[in-house]
Amino acid sequence: MASKKLPRWQEDQIEAATRTLDQWLQSDKALRHLHVKRRGTSLTLHNDDEEHARLTLVGRDTWGLSLPRHTGRWEKTPFQGALDDVYATLTGMLGFHLAER
Repeated sequence: MASKKLPRWQEDQIEAATRTLDQWLQSDKALRHLHVKRRGTSLTLHNDDEEHARLTLVGRDTWGLSLPRHTGRWEKTPFQGALDDVYATLTGMLGFHLAER
């Protein structure tokens, strides 16, 4: 089954967000162990062994944050907004989810 092609604006926004997140992670010494993996409209922050957080494009310029549960499924959080705002929430208030384990 062929994957559904996204509108150009979504593709552009996801590609830009992937580059931006990667730059932010690599510029922070404590987060260099993380990488960005894309799947559809979601960007997952992961290391080689596990997934730490997922940001999903839910509207123009709006990203939603999900965190992994112990069951292996994702749990949506109430945090949504511009990429930089969601990232600030993740690295600030929820930073322990990104710690190297």
